[in-house]
Order: sequence, then structure tokens, then C-alpha cells
Amino acid sequence: MNTINNKTPPTSASIHCPMRNMAYNFSKLAFYVVLATNFGVLYIATSSNATAFNTQSDLLSSRSSAVNDEDKPAMQATMPNNLGNNEARQAALMAINQLELVTRQRKTRDQVIHERKEKFTSKNAVVGTLSAQSARSGNYTEFGIYDASSRLLEDFDYDGFYQTFSITFDADVYGQYAGERANVFADLYLSHDGGPWELYFTTDFFTIVDDISEDEFEVITTLDFGYTTSHYNVLIDLYEVTHYEPVATISSEYVEALYALPLESSINDEYVVVESYPSTVIVGGGVSIYGLLALVLALGLRFVRRYKENQ
Repeated sequence: MNTINNKTPPTSASIHCPMRNMAYNFSKLAFYVVLATNFGVLYIATSSNATAFNTQSDLLSSRSSAVNDEDKPAMQATMPNNLGNNEARQAALMAINQLELVTRQRKTRDQVIHERKEKFTSKNAVVGTLSAQSARSGNYTEFGIYDASSRLLEDFDYDGFYQTFSITFDADVYGQYAGERANVFADLYLSHDGGPWELYFTTDFFTIVDDISEDEFEVITTLDFGYTTSHYNVLIDLYEVTHYEPVATISSEYVEALYALPLESSINDEYVVVESYPSTVIVGGGVSIYGLLALVLALGLRFVRRYKENQ
């Protein structure tokens, strides 16, 4: 008698089930390995960026140029974003653009004054001789800064914060005789949000005469980086060439035009042009790592989803 076998013959799916499970487990393992690797890369990149930011936070860069204009009119109040037709200012602005970008450490006003004192005391014999000669001759002079003003010049992204500005000040010298002259230089400082005064420019030597206004001194400055987008106050220290301490000072505490200037670094003040390419993915700059991670994660999820649908 023939025996009928009622057992269902094995299908190809049941035959290859162990291999399919193995492939599925392997794909899961590969996916999680890739995911863990990407998160590791993300952590390292983030840590590196944080370290670089902390290192760069102590650095800054700005470029300045004095305006050489003997026929400059009397000082005016703050004039936002207006270079006008002043050829001297245009020349100074062009000179700034040709200067090399130099990175330097932040220096507070106290640090600068201390360094100047050490520099001058190292030449103690010369300074002492000059002071003694001045005392014996009775030629005492006094210094002052009559007034100061500011101009806001360049704001490329039109957000109200400027990368380029100018400071003008009128330094005077008072002596026993008419036409008293003195050779001086000045340190210019910025203070952010009530913080310490930080040096951004030191002028060359220039000559002032009595209390005339024709010897005003103007400095145009472009902030490159290291300056947060915010409002800044300005302070000016005037030095006589034979003294290590300021002989006159003026700041935002006394002059409104030096108070709360809306400034920012030039790296934060650029034209923004956004172009879209429907069939092109562009990964570059600071978002390359994050974009790559998102792309790999999306591909991995899509692979797992398709694999489950095919089961």
C-alpha cells in the first residue's frame, strides 16, 4: 500500500531562513557600527571646534589707517554710513584694504600702560635726563583732548552693525608761549558690554599745536575678527613721546559720540547670497561633517526599511 505523505515540502524561504537571518543580523550590526562611528566623528569634531574657539577667543584682528587731510573741516557729530566725497578718507579706506591681516593677543589698558612703563624705565638714563632738563628750564606743559567724534562707515549686510568706523579727536597742548608744540601719539581702546578696555590701535607720532582745531587726528578702522556683534565704547589715551603714562584721556564717559557704537567683525558682516541647485547636494565649510552624518543616517534607515519590506 502506498503511504501518502501529508507533510508540506519545504519552501525555499524556510530552507534559506538561517542565511537570511544571518544577513539581517549582519546588516543591523553594520548599520550600528556606522552609526556609532559617525557619532564618534561628530563628538571629536565638536570637541575640536570648541577647543579652537576657546583658543581663538583670546585673539583678535583689526586694521587701521590715519586720515591724512590737512584741510579737514572742523569736527562733526556722528555720521552713520557716509564717506561722502572726502578723498582723504577714501584713501585711508583703500590703505586699510591693502594691509595684511595680523592676529594678535588681546591687551587690556592696564597691560599696555604697564608695558610702556617697563619700556621707558629700561631707558631710565634718557628719560631722567629729559625730565631734569625740562624741570630746570621751567618749561611745563599741560595736555588735554578737547573733543572726540565717531563715524560709522561700512555695514555690508545692513543689520545695523558696522565693521568699519572712524574716530576723530582734537588734542591740545598748553604751555607758557604761543604756538606751543608737542610730539604725541595715542592708544585707542574698545570696551564691550562694560568689559575691560582692549587696545585696537596705536597711532604713529604726530604733532599738535596749542589749542587749534586744524590738528585733529582721525583714524579709520576695520574690525576683522574677535569682536562680537554688539555695542562698544571707545577710550583714547594721549601720550607725549617722553612719558610712559597718558598725559590726557577721553572716553565714552564724557563724550556721547564714543558711547555704544554698533560694531562687529567683518566675518559677520558679509553679503549673503543663497543659491539652490535642485539636483545637487553641496557639502562644504562648517556644515560638511553634520551634513555627511545626516546623509549616512538617512541611507542607513532607508536600507533597513527596504530590507524589512522584502522579507
